Amino acid sequence: MQNINNNIYYILPALNESQNIEKLFKNLNSFYFDKGIKIFIIYVDDGSTDDTAEKLIILKNQLSNNISLKIVRHKKNLGLGEALKSGFNYCFSKASDNDVLITMDTDNSHTIEQSYQLYCKIVNENADITIASRYVENSKIRGLKNIRIFLSYLAAKMFKIFFSIENVRDYTCGFRAYRVKKIRNIISKYENFFSETGFSASADILLKLYKYKDQLAFSEIPIDLRYDLKEGKSKMKIIKTIYLNLRLIFIRKFN
Repeated sequence: MQNINNNIYYILPALNESQNIEKLFKNLNSFYFDKGIKIFIIYVDDGSTDDTAEKLIILKNQLSNNISLKIVRHKKNLGLGEALKSGFNYCFSKASDNDVLITMDTDNSHTIEQSYQLYCKIVNENADITIASRYVENSKIRGLKNIRIFLSYLAAKMFKIFFSIENVRDYTCGFRAYRVKKIRNIISKYENFFSETGFSASADILLKLYKYKDQLAFSEIPIDLRYDLKEGKSKMKIIKTIYLNLRLIFIRKFN
């Protein structure tokens, strides 16, 4: 049974997600209304130019009593790595060791129900890091082009060859839960943990944790990836992301 003393910190890095955030916050409100868990949302607005800021102010006043919202704004777009850095730093300044940190997309392709499954995996099964994986049994991918599915699969195979971590198959999906005590302690050992700025930042987190893999318990759950639910175009540039991931493998393996 989950311990209600394990608060959840959601880090939501986002750029121009005005079309999606109302549904996301509605789902958060309804799902956690009677769960008895304190929820802290860290919304990192990474230089949005739409009406995200205005909507966030309205949504902040509509949250349940057990949910709070911290808005962190970047004046210009700095990239996923810097957005994650801002979110992690704020979380670490507030969270207790027992708390759970969850990173997820804000376009509704990652669901609140699944984020709760990640949380339960941490508090009930003694995992330190749990990943919503595309490469375990019963995973589902909806609304994504086959070419992107195939390229992601190839990237996962390459990461696994060079940086094999037990119970990890999906290195690039950023939908994860972390035990605050463990991840805070490891990140504090690095001068610049979040050195990747683009979409390769999610994979780089695992590559840096690879050094400490014997001290960490990793696990995965099958993802139900809902690209059919998102509004607007993807921010990911496929060719650029492939290059960044290949470059990342080379740097981390041989430098």
